Amino acid sequence: MSDSDDSDVPLALLAAKQKKKAAAAAAAAAPPADDPEPEEESSEEEEFDDGDDDDFEEDMDEEEEEIDAKYYSSDSSDDDVPLSKLKSPKKKKPAAAGKKKAAAKSPAKKATKAKAKTDTKTKKAAAKKKKKASSSGKKSPVPSGKSSSASSSSRPNLPSFALYDNDLGKGLLIQRFLCRWWYAVEWPDPSTLPDAPPKGYDALNGFPGVYICSRGSSIGKIVDKRDRSTAPSFANYARKSSEELQGLLLKALAKQKGQLVEAEGPGTETEKDLDKMEKWARKLNCKKLDKDAATALKAAGIRLE
Repeated sequence: MSDSDDSDVPLALLAAKQKKKAAAAAAAAAPPADDPEPEEESSEEEEFDDGDDDDFEEDMDEEEEEIDAKYYSSDSSDDDVPLSKLKSPKKKKPAAAGKKKAAAKSPAKKATKAKAKTDTKTKKAAAKKKKKASSSGKKSPVPSGKSSSASSSSRPNLPSFALYDNDLGKGLLIQRFLCRWWYAVEWPDPSTLPDAPPKGYDALNGFPGVYICSRGSSIGKIVDKRDRSTAPSFANYARKSSEELQGLLLKALAKQKGQLVEAEGPGTETEKDLDKMEKWARKLNCKKLDKDAATALKAAGIRLE
């Protein structure tokens, strides 16, 4: 019988087979009797042989028992089990325990998420109520011609801030003119400038009436001889009437547009912007602009001399 067949044979049968094989091997190893001997000798020999066989079988039984005790368990039930079924089964991963833990944790997570959603809804509702209450409340009245930003201590008390914050008419008119004043006004007036620079000074190119010291102990010192009372500043031009400012702006726009067309040709985007500004300037109500500007300056406590 092959090894593959022995794997399906119970241990008890396998041990019996091994005993039979050992007995057969012992019988084959004994020498044959050639000469007949007397009956007495043969009987003794037979008795001797029987005793040897019994001792041999007892020794084999003891060896088999030692082998069985060494390699197999003492349970009698295992003797009738095939060898192929005595293999240890594969261990399975404890997946059920992990699922139980996840199932145990999931309700807590759901409860936490539900609580978070409830808190978020409560906060949103409270924010809506607060916003609605603030919008329904009455606003504090602001005096006409006076803005909160103009009265702020962080803002300087200047005509530019008063007119920009409260009156976008004359303030915007002045601002748009000052962006291109050199097209309509020549400043400083050449008749007000000295005929020659002071001694030790040179004229500063691009700034008529401004001189820089080039000799002596004051090298680098700047001297400005221009008339500041006629300078193109916001405070100076805020003293002019809106009608005069309107004329100056239209003059500056016309000259600027002429030079633009001469340099880049007609139809440019800048030319279109200048046309829009010109239309805006022509539609201004100058009397109303002066009245609103005076109200704003008075509310800010500013007097223009």
